Amino acid sequence: MGLRLPSFDRRVWILFLGTALNQFGMSIVMPFISIYLYVYQGIPASYVGLAMFTASFVGAMFQFIGGEMCDRLGRRFVLIAGLVTLIISFLLLGWAVSVKAPYAYYLVFLSMTRMATGLFRPIPNIIAADIVPSEKRLEVFGILRIALNIGFATGPVVGGLMAIISYSSMFYLTAVTSTIYLLLVIFFIGDTRTCKPAGKFSLRDLKSIKSDRPFMIFSVMLFLVAIVYSQMYTPLSMYAKDFVGLSEPEIGMLFAVNGLMVVFMQYPVTLIADRYRLTVSMGIGALLYGLGFGIVSISSGFWMLAACIFVVTLGELFFSPSSTNLTANLSAGDKRGRYLGFSGLANSMGFAVGPLLGGVLLDVFAGSQEYTWMIIGAAGALCTLGFLSLKKLVPPEKNDAEYFG
Repeated sequence: MGLRLPSFDRRVWILFLGTALNQFGMSIVMPFISIYLYVYQGIPASYVGLAMFTASFVGAMFQFIGGEMCDRLGRRFVLIAGLVTLIISFLLLGWAVSVKAPYAYYLVFLSMTRMATGLFRPIPNIIAADIVPSEKRLEVFGILRIALNIGFATGPVVGGLMAIISYSSMFYLTAVTSTIYLLLVIFFIGDTRTCKPAGKFSLRDLKSIKSDRPFMIFSVMLFLVAIVYSQMYTPLSMYAKDFVGLSEPEIGMLFAVNGLMVVFMQYPVTLIADRYRLTVSMGIGALLYGLGFGIVSISSGFWMLAACIFVVTLGELFFSPSSTNLTANLSAGDKRGRYLGFSGLANSMGFAVGPLLGGVLLDVFAGSQEYTWMIIGAAGALCTLGFLSLKKLVPPEKNDAEYFG
């Protein structure tokens, strides 16, 4: 019997294709921009971390703004605005690399890319939550993650090879893939929810979130876990290049392990995760994050680092779809963009702090790098306890993958 794909609204598969293309382009650049700044521009690891912190902080702000905007102005409008901004920012980054621009230029242009992704990154999940029955959301969120990682499975390998020839060409190619995604949205994706006629956004609108204690604690946990998980990109890339001595193609292959695992294992792992409470699945994921980064402390070559990526990715397979599903379960339909935007804000803030913390630790423990990864590994294990505590606060019916609401 042949493989039969799940039957969903056509827009889910359009988003799948666009997301895969966009992530392919993004992952050509993602693991290597920090290497370029650190190794070829001679910028200290802490300053590279600061650049990523600044860019991610901007992205975090715009992720919440994007969630709010998509409720008021429409999902499609915000998605298009974000993609147009992304295309422009990558063209500017390609120019900056070609002329070896000063550090400040990268700070601004990287912030533009995160502003763009902050605007549109939550939108596919928000559209999916609008058009897919509640009991199928976890499955669809898992499928959209497969799309992300189809791109991530191939992008780093291509990026590693392109880095040998020209770093600037990597950014130009990413602008092209983002343009294709933009065209798919323009021609095939319409709005899925009527825009709210309400007035301008007020901080008073946050009261509905602030008073939701389980959701607020959940958001804090997302922030802490993101600090741990974000070490896999900027800090681990710099560590693999400068301290372990891997080449760019080898680093590309290393990150391809993550993408390939999600492509081939996300769907079956999601079916396993369906058997557990969402908070339990997230706790398992956080524990595996801690174990994986702990392995880095004893790594001295490609295969040990690949083992780290394997374990961390296994944690990601449990954690990511479950966290998105719990956010949707805790939100109401007319506030779903706000809730997903706020949880995205918490997650992005963790991704902002993580590279800065990792860069500082790499500089502080320059002669004893194992301590950096022991600290990160211990932090991941501690996050598991937080999710076990959160299980007591989330209503059981909303902590279920098949919650209908």
